[in-house]
Amino acid sequence: MKRVLVIGVGGDGRAGLSSALQERIATADELWGSARLLTQWDDMAKKTIPMGANIAEQSATLTERGDRQVVVLASGDPGFYGVASTLLRHLPPAEVEIIPHTSSLQVAFARAGIPWSDAIFTSAHARSLAEVVGWARRTHKLGVLTDPEHTPALIARTLLDAGVPDCRAIVAENLGLPDEKLTDTRLNLLPNQSFGPLNVLLLIHEDDWQPTPLFAPRPDDAYAHRHGLITKRDVRMLALGRLALHETDVVWDIGAGSGAVSVEMAELAWRETVYAIEQNNENIGYIQQNMDRYSILNLNLVAGHAPEALANLPAPNAVFIGGTGGEIEAIMQTIDRVAQPGCRVVLNLVALDNLNRALVYAEQLGWDMAVTQINIAEGQMTAGHMRLAALNPVFILSTTLKGSL
Repeated sequence: MKRVLVIGVGGDGRAGLSSALQERIATADELWGSARLLTQWDDMAKKTIPMGANIAEQSATLTERGDRQVVVLASGDPGFYGVASTLLRHLPPAEVEIIPHTSSLQVAFARAGIPWSDAIFTSAHARSLAEVVGWARRTHKLGVLTDPEHTPALIARTLLDAGVPDCRAIVAENLGLPDEKLTDTRLNLLPNQSFGPLNVLLLIHEDDWQPTPLFAPRPDDAYAHRHGLITKRDVRMLALGRLALHETDVVWDIGAGSGAVSVEMAELAWRETVYAIEQNNENIGYIQQNMDRYSILNLNLVAGHAPEALANLPAPNAVFIGGTGGEIEAIMQTIDRVAQPGCRVVLNLVALDNLNRALVYAEQLGWDMAVTQINIAEGQMTAGHMRLAALNPVFILSTTLKGSL
């Protein structure tokens, strides 16, 4: 069985390929690729197979290619958010040969005269913009692959709404083509500009720009909440520290309340998804307000009562339990059954009877639960003097599950 040959094609198209690659294309039994690329090989029209929206299904058929020599054409670097990753989900690496071209983002940085060794490259193509926002908050130089839906204007509006500061923005259109164009502008000007469909976006922060702190819980009054019913900032800080979130964790927040913990977990696990489970309609409204206030794109609000509302959620790597609705045992049992191995679980409790129930059931499940009581007093001015006002004690229970699924 012959290997599938994946060839990256630059903006200069067919003319930019070596004679050796041209020969391999010419002798192929089938030539696959987008309609835009295939038009450059009209002399092979009888052998061409357009790849469209059903690219995954098409790729799967290559397992039955037999002795056909299949060449797949791709734009730029096929291994960078390209067709190579789809093919390799269906074919073993030994059956795929990849010959990359220069990525359009490399070309864009080169055209702009900006070194890219310290840049991050990402994609907004057919994806949520949560990762673009996350990288824009964390890296000095960012290159973004766009698409007709996620245009530079839309990306700019999303970033500005998320609090990303104005910065230098460069849009590179039609790279390698006769009408190639670079627009060197500012992020806050992009929402009013339009560009051709073939473009990429570069964002360059100012020299004195500082990335978003990795871990900085907000003050309580930064969130909309119901009658002071919010996990207080210092308690949030300790609970989030115990969860030890990775940026790629799937996270559940059960009994999300105002969503303060959900929002801050989503900012920590910014390359994956946080699920905020809440049954109270008023609280659901506050969660939505707080999501909108901080432009949190990777937080999914799940309206319902746990454990039933957990049934169709992806298996978590971390779980925070801020409220149980009287279902501590059933919630813990569900987590024990479906969580990923090594899942971290943190419960915040204020009632002694719930503390006892949780500890008794944790022992039955074989959870090795650590228990900490938090007593916090906050300074308040009274008659010109500072006094300490004690908050209600909170119990923080935490554990790491040894094995699930």
